[in-house]
Amino acid sequence: MRGLDRALVPGSFIQGSPRLWHLGPQLDEIPRFARDDAVLGELHNPYQAMTHAERVLEYDTIRDLLAEECETERGADLARALAPSFDTDEVWEAQALTREAADLLSGLSIPSLGAVRDHRQAVLRASKGGAVDGQTLFQIGAALEAMRAARQVVRAREKDCPGLWAIASNLCDLAALERKLLDSLEADGEVLDSASPELARLRKAKHSCAQRIGARIQSYVSGKNRDLLSDPIVTQRDGRYVVPVKAEHKGRLKGIVHDTSASGQTVYIEPEEIVQLGNALREAEAAERTEVARILADLSKRVGVESDAIGYGLEAAGDLDLLLAKARLGFRMKGSCPVRSEGHRIFIQAGRHPLLDPEYAVPLTLDVGKDFDGLLITGPNTGGKTVAIKTVGLFVLMAQAGLMLPASEVRLGVFTQIWADIGDEQSLQQSLSTFSAHIKNIAEALGKLKPGGLVLLDEAGAGTDPAEGAALAKALFLAFQAGGAKIMASTHYGELKVFAYNTPGFINAAMEFDVKSLRPTYRLIVGAPGASQALRIAERYGIPRSIVDAAREGVGVERQDVARMLEKLEQAQRQAQAAQSEADRLTARLKKMEAETEAKLADAAEIKRTARQKAAEAVEAALREIRLEAATIFDELKSSSDQQARDRARDRLREVQQAGQDLSEDFRPQAKKAELAEIVKGSRVRLEGYNQSGTVLTDPRDGKAQVQVGPLKMTVSVAQLRLEPGPPEKPVVTPRKNLGLQRALSATTELHLRGMRAEEAQDAIDRFVDDAILGGLPSVRIVHGKGEGILRKITHDALRRHKGVSSFRDGEADEGGQGVTIAVFA
Repeated sequence: MRGLDRALVPGSFIQGSPRLWHLGPQLDEIPRFARDDAVLGELHNPYQAMTHAERVLEYDTIRDLLAEECETERGADLARALAPSFDTDEVWEAQALTREAADLLSGLSIPSLGAVRDHRQAVLRASKGGAVDGQTLFQIGAALEAMRAARQVVRAREKDCPGLWAIASNLCDLAALERKLLDSLEADGEVLDSASPELARLRKAKHSCAQRIGARIQSYVSGKNRDLLSDPIVTQRDGRYVVPVKAEHKGRLKGIVHDTSASGQTVYIEPEEIVQLGNALREAEAAERTEVARILADLSKRVGVESDAIGYGLEAAGDLDLLLAKARLGFRMKGSCPVRSEGHRIFIQAGRHPLLDPEYAVPLTLDVGKDFDGLLITGPNTGGKTVAIKTVGLFVLMAQAGLMLPASEVRLGVFTQIWADIGDEQSLQQSLSTFSAHIKNIAEALGKLKPGGLVLLDEAGAGTDPAEGAALAKALFLAFQAGGAKIMASTHYGELKVFAYNTPGFINAAMEFDVKSLRPTYRLIVGAPGASQALRIAERYGIPRSIVDAAREGVGVERQDVARMLEKLEQAQRQAQAAQSEADRLTARLKKMEAETEAKLADAAEIKRTARQKAAEAVEAALREIRLEAATIFDELKSSSDQQARDRARDRLREVQQAGQDLSEDFRPQAKKAELAEIVKGSRVRLEGYNQSGTVLTDPRDGKAQVQVGPLKMTVSVAQLRLEPGPPEKPVVTPRKNLGLQRALSATTELHLRGMRAEEAQDAIDRFVDDAILGGLPSVRIVHGKGEGILRKITHDALRRHKGVSSFRDGEADEGGQGVTIAVFA
């Protein structure tokens, strides 16, 4: 994807600027990626002036937090320039990309894009034939490596993240160029010997020459010329090797004087025999520099050839980084993506203002714009009215910019505008009073209002005469409603509380106040107005009681009655909400229990049906065997004259008869379960799971009794006992048991492994599968949970080994997902 078409890729949230028509024919000389940058204004300042609503709602702080989550310079620039959209399709396209990024990060670890530097200007220079320094070239190589790794990860999830892949597909996959750059350069830009054979040869020659110089000049320090030196050292002047010679001996050592000490007592001489070696070293160094320059030019040329791919890759890396940063910020805020809703509304469930400490922020739940046009919040000062309004406004800005929101659930119907008049707008420079500043902002909103806009007003009508302010606020509310806007406002005016109660499309809400502690709870109660509690708050903050009492007398009896009525109404509303919450909780619990009961009944019905079918088959098979055996015996009796043979035949006939009795016993209706009052000491009973009767040794207590069955004494629940008439029976001898029939009657379709150790789980699975197969069940459900996947692996290994299992699979979403395995038998 190239050229201006790429500007339409979902997720490329670059803000446009005027086209650079003044470039004229020179535009053709610019690489295509840089030409698109010029057209889109990306080489210009990306920051846009914030709207008044964004400023008062502190949206810039959210953008700064988003920029901190970015790994690339370009991603951070895009984050700081991110503006909300008011186009429905754009909003949900952005949210879809954020959701994909969140799914990608929650499922695996994506390689870091931190190595991607914004070197588009250097790439542009290389495309024009210019040279790029070694450090920048190395950073371009590191960026290519990071982009290729990220591209591979997103490509592996292409089906799950099609929007992300549309962006990540533009990331570079230039492995050859990447390796050439990284194998030729150090991180500081130093060219490696491996960059070319010629460079390796020149550096080897230079090193050899330097060694010869060192060996020769060292002889002057330790040889016969030692006494001529002021110090037994070797040093350099202007890159030449010299020795410090005493001034009075300078004529005794032939060579070139390169320097003199400040005192004049020492001259620095390059010995004559070293001069030629020094010249050879200089030539080697020059040849090395020439080769290094050639290598950098060659690497720059290679980068220039791929300038379009690299340029678009750097852009795509910034776009991808921004999306991943949105997901990381959402995770940090413990947020969720909003769900699409019709109309222009926002529903928030347990939302917290993203700039408040989540440990102390009281969750906010409300719905603005669905069932009413205007929500009027009243209540005490410092009660949280402004925070509630700011939370709603900031949530709308964040959601329409493609960000996740710190709430358990948010439903959004995209707003066409957002207007906010919050805080003290007084300006001495512009000669604006508080009231005038508010009116100026509101007038602009009225003049530019579009249907579907959101209007947020804090202390509507404040700053002037209360009667006139309240009247003006009513008129403004009606005007905004007529213009198709959704309104959320706060006030202390009693007239506006009555207005919201009597006017269709408006509803009161109150910030809860605890009259016992004289403190606000910061919980919003929708449906009832709240009292301002000014006198109680004044008393709490230290105003003398006598002054507060005097103020109370000045308020008047009627207004005090109204205030008390509002308190009682607020309390009743709070109690109603608590009752509703409890009812909702119980309803949800009842629905869950109903669903569980229906599932268990369905399982029981299936087990019963399967058991009956298998039982019928077992009875038919047993009867067939008995009939065949009996016919054979009768034939032998008729044809045999030997008394011993006849006796043997009669014994076999008795065995057949006993087998029939055993089969009849298996299907004989069981005695009813004993009631607690019917069980007494000495009662003869049969214990479930045993084939012989027993005797109750103690009277039942707390639903349990001691029973002796044969030589065994045990304490069991009375519910496991069945009364038996007559004396205790002797142990029943069952020479032939119909195992298949018993398995069919006792088979179960579900096994729970959670909490078991590996060995226990293995044994339990083997027994369970054997019983299920013998019982004739078509399939079973094994619950092992998700956890670390150990029990799931043990389950799959056991089923894979068992010859009776034809197939197995993970459960569907409504069956338990990967926490459940379904096994099917042949």
